[in-house]
Parts: sequence; C-alpha cells; structure tokens
Amino acid sequence: MKRHSEPYDRQTLRDRLIGLGERSIHKSYYPELQARMSDLERFRALLDQSRDAIFLIDAASGVVVDASRSAWEGQGFIRKAVVGGYFIDLVVPADRERLASLFSADRRVGETQPPLVTAFGRAEGGSTPVEIGLQYVLFGRDLYLVAVARDITEREKAERELRIKESAIESSTDGILILDLEGRVIYGNRAAVQIFGCASPAALTGLDFFCFLKDPDEALSIRKTLFLESSIHTGVQGRTPDGKEFDLQISGSRVRDEKDRLLCLMLICRDVSEQKAVEKMKRLAYEQMERNIEQFAVLGDQIRNPLQAIVGLAGMLDDPSGEEILRLSYQIDEIVTCLDLGWVDSENVRQFLRRRENFGR
Repeated sequence: MKRHSEPYDRQTLRDRLIGLGERSIHKSYYPELQARMSDLERFRALLDQSRDAIFLIDAASGVVVDASRSAWEGQGFIRKAVVGGYFIDLVVPADRERLASLFSADRRVGETQPPLVTAFGRAEGGSTPVEIGLQYVLFGRDLYLVAVARDITEREKAERELRIKESAIESSTDGILILDLEGRVIYGNRAAVQIFGCASPAALTGLDFFCFLKDPDEALSIRKTLFLESSIHTGVQGRTPDGKEFDLQISGSRVRDEKDRLLCLMLICRDVSEQKAVEKMKRLAYEQMERNIEQFAVLGDQIRNPLQAIVGLAGMLDDPSGEEILRLSYQIDEIVTCLDLGWVDSENVRQFLRRRENFGR
C-alpha cells in the first residue's frame, strides 16, 4: 500500500472528519447548513425586535424554554431570570392559580386558548397589564405552549377614559342624542329616554329624529344648519310617541375625527315646559303688579280731591263738629300718604324685576 506523507495524512483525516474532504458526503451539506443557521439568526433577530413578549414554554412543566428579548427587558429582568423559570411566576400572584391549568398532559397540538388578560410583575415592583395569546405546538415529540404577550397599558388607560366619558353622558340630566348623517338616532342616554317617553335606549336607536318633533321640517332644518354651521341653539315643539307635546330646547354640534371628517351630530335636549310655565306665572304676576301700582296712584288722587273740599268746608264751620271733621280729614290724609309710600316701594320692586328678571317694558 502506498503511504502518504505524515502531514498530508493528518490534514486529509482532519478534513474528512469535519466534512471537508474531497470524498466526504457531508461536504455538500455544509453551505446549506450555514444558510439555515443564517436564516435562524435573522429570524431570532426579528423576534428580539418585536415589542410583544414571546415565550416558548414546555407544556408539561410550565418552564420557559426560550423567549424573545422583550420578554425580560420589558419588565426589567435579565434573561436567566425568565428563561429556565416557571411561566406562572412571571404573572402577578392573584392570577397564578388560573394559569396553572394551562400546563397539563391532556393538551393537544394546535389547541388555542382565548386571549388571557393578566399582569406581569416588574423587577422594580409594580406590574404591567398584558393580553396573552396562547397556542400549543409540537416540536419533535415534545409539546410546547407559545405565549405572545402584549402590553395593554395604553389600551386600558383609553378604555378607562372612555368609561368615564360614557358614565358622564349617561348621568347627564339633559337628554343627549347622537345622530348619523342621515338624521337617525344611533345613541340616546337615559335622560333622552325619559324626555321622549320611550321604554329604553334601544327604543330610540334607529328612529329618525323628526319622529320626536311636532313639525318634521324643523328636524330637517336643524340637520341642514349643522352641516353649514358648527353649532345650533333653538327652541322647538317636541312630541312623544303617544302624541304628548312639550317645549323642547335643543343645542346641537358636529362631531369630527382627527382628520376633520364629519362623523355624526350630537344634540343636547332639554324639556323646558315647566320652566316656561314658571316664566308665564312670573309675567302674569308682574302684569298684576303693574295694574296695582297704577291703581295706587289713581286712588291717591281720587281720595285727595274730595278730601280737600271737605277740609275747606269744615274750616268754614264755626262749630266743634268742624274741628272733628278736620281731625278725621288729617287722618285720612296720613293714610293716603302711606299709600303713596307703598306705591314708591312697589315701583322700586318693579325696577328691580326689570333689571333681574327682564320683565316689563
């Protein structure tokens, strides 16, 4: 057998062992292996750039086998604090018991769970609310659970603000209606239900706004005005489904999105029937006061004119009865003077009402 030089033999043996020899069957797979490893590295880099926290969890034990970078950095941990630990230890203690049911032997490949809302504990204390999507997958013969957790802090803040706004609208004593651009009701609060005599908010939904006005043309006028102007304030005659009519005050405005596109119309409605009835009573009372004041002035003159004649005649009498007549006449004059003072007070009241209540001429 021909012997090769020792350096050649060692180099050949080394190349064949690592799959680089000329006749090695592994040589043709090396470029493919490098390509696959490069693909895996790129895929891992993509996962690490995701804002969502991605976990690969052993379905039987609940141990985190692997995770994306955001899975630990997002909560202020280092990698070894997450990978190799139990997944349920990452969530707040109050939710750990209900998460424990995710890890059992009877789970199946492809099985999905509804999104789970919980919170991850943070390294420095506190927690981060998250929504987790879950699905079971099979790698080789082992079953794993893939969990994708998304930070929902901003979403919960927006939902909380929305609930506050909805509660404020619902608790308003004024009726609030939201109409689509065709004039149909898409929302009405409890006060609107009471004002328009409906059984429930659902009974308002879908109805055209003109159904709640005595004159349907006024509903069309309100809608047209809001297409041309930013707001409207007007008084109309309202009507309930059973035909009852009432005085209705309406303030309307347009609702636009962030791109200034018109979305809907909002109307604030108030039943002012009682208010108008009170105003009518005040007006009648003032008119009566006007008549009384005029009567004070007329009566004073009507009493003093004959009283002067009586005093003149009594002064001509040379008799004790004349003095008594004069004494009584002076008493009557004092009473008339008191009426004059009452007239002045009434006039002051009238001037006050003119300034404060906008009554009178």
